[in-house]
Amino acid sequence: MRDRFNALPPYLQASVFGVMASISAAIFSVFVRLATEHIDPLQAVFFRNLFGLILIAPLAFRSGLAPLKTRRLPMFVLRAVLSMGAMSFWFSAIAVMPLAEATTLNFTVPLFGTVLAAIFLGEQIRRYRVAALLAGFCGVLIIIRPGSETMQVASLLPIAAAICMASAGLTIKSLSRTENPTTIILYMMALTTPMTLIPALFVWQTPSWTAIGLMAAGAFMANITQICNTNAFRVYDYGFVIGFNYLRLPFVLVIALVMFGEVPEIWLVPGAGLIIGAALFIARREAKLNREANRIKRGPSSTASDLDPPPAKP
Repeated sequence: MRDRFNALPPYLQASVFGVMASISAAIFSVFVRLATEHIDPLQAVFFRNLFGLILIAPLAFRSGLAPLKTRRLPMFVLRAVLSMGAMSFWFSAIAVMPLAEATTLNFTVPLFGTVLAAIFLGEQIRRYRVAALLAGFCGVLIIIRPGSETMQVASLLPIAAAICMASAGLTIKSLSRTENPTTIILYMMALTTPMTLIPALFVWQTPSWTAIGLMAAGAFMANITQICNTNAFRVYDYGFVIGFNYLRLPFVLVIALVMFGEVPEIWLVPGAGLIIGAALFIARREAKLNREANRIKRGPSSTASDLDPPPAKP
C-alpha cells in the first residue's frame, strides 16, 4: 500500500495529506466543543497541551537529549505565551460560538500575519496585497456586522486567536532558521503545559472521564493534522497545499449541522468568500515570491514568476 501511494504523482500525495489534515482539524474542533460542555475552555487548553506533550515526548527523545539543546530559550518562551493565548481564545470561541462562524473568522491568520510581518519584520506590502487585505477584513465585517443587533462580543474571540496565531507564526519563522522542527514542537508543549495549568486552576473542576477522553482524542487529532500538513508541504508546493486548509470549513459545516443543529447565517457565505479568497491570494503570492528569490539565487536560467510589480520610481 505504501509503495503504491509513493508511486502517485506528488500533487496527488499532497492532496491526500491536505484533505486528511482538514478532516482531522475539523474533528479536533468537535472534540473541543464536546469537551467544553463538561469542563471550562481554559481547563481544556491545559489537557490539550498535557496530552500533546505525552504524545510528542517519546518521538522527540528517540535521539536522546539532543532536541533539548538550544540557545534561544527566550524566543521559545515568547512562542509558548502566544500559543497559550491562541489556544485560550480559540477554545473559548469554539465553546460559545457556532463552529462554522468561529472557523471562518479564524481563517484571518494569514491576513494578520502579513500585517505583523510588515510591522515587526519590515516586509513590504505592495498594492495587490493591500487590496487582498482590505477584501479579507471586509469579509470579517460582513460576518460580525458591527453595530447590528446580531453582533456578539464572542465574535472577537476567534479574531484574537488569529492574531496570537499569526504572532506565534513569526516566532516559528525565526526559530526554524536555527532549530529543528522536533525541538520547536517539544519546547512548545513542555512550556505551555505548566503555563496553561495556572489559569486552569482558577476554574478547575474535577474532570469526568468523558472530558479527559475527548481531550486525549483531540490532542491525537491535532498531532495528525500537524503530521499531514508537514508531509503535504514536504512533497509539493506551498501555494497548492495551503488551499486544502480551507476545506475545513465545509467539513465543519456538515458536522455542526448534523451534531449540533447549527445552521449558518446567510452572511457567512460572502464573508467566508472574501476571507478565504484574500488568504489564498496572499499565500500564493508569498509562494511565488519565494520561488523568485530562489530563482535569483540559482541564476538567470530559471523561469520568471508573476510577482507584485516593483514600486514606481520617483
